[in-house]
Amino acid sequence: MKITVEHRDVPENEIVLRCRELDDEMLHVLSLLRSGMQTICGWTEDKQMVFLRPGEVLYAESVDNRTWLYCEDTVRRTALTLAELESRYEALGFCRVSRSMVVNLHGIRQPKSCAGSRIEATMRNGEKVMISRHYGPLLRERLGM
Repeated sequence: MKITVEHRDVPENEIVLRCRELDDEMLHVLSLLRSGMQTICGWTEDKQMVFLRPGEVLYAESVDNRTWLYCEDTVRRTALTLAELESRYEALGFCRVSRSMVVNLHGIRQPKSCAGSRIEATMRNGEKVMISRHYGPLLRERLGM
């Protein structure tokens, strides 16, 4: 892939992708570009609204009918459900791994196979999360294991 950057006096930054066909490589580039433009709304403990980039979220978990976003060193609450997170951000690496959890595949540092098709995933911040047997094959496929 050829990359050209032009510096011009223009009113607004613009990205133009030229391709013979929209193949996997170009789709990946598009998803990376879109991830920088998308945000997830969350709240701090003292009810302050914050906007997170999808790449900041390591995983999301549903506890007591509330959805929590786990980042490197913070936890934020969001109004989105796990199903909404999964569908909106699937192209950016969000993947269902249990009935109560969605992980960001880009946040996994090391997956480890366990007995019974389960997977223990060590996240970038060192936390370990368990992937259920039901979702193990899907995760293996998405990770290319």
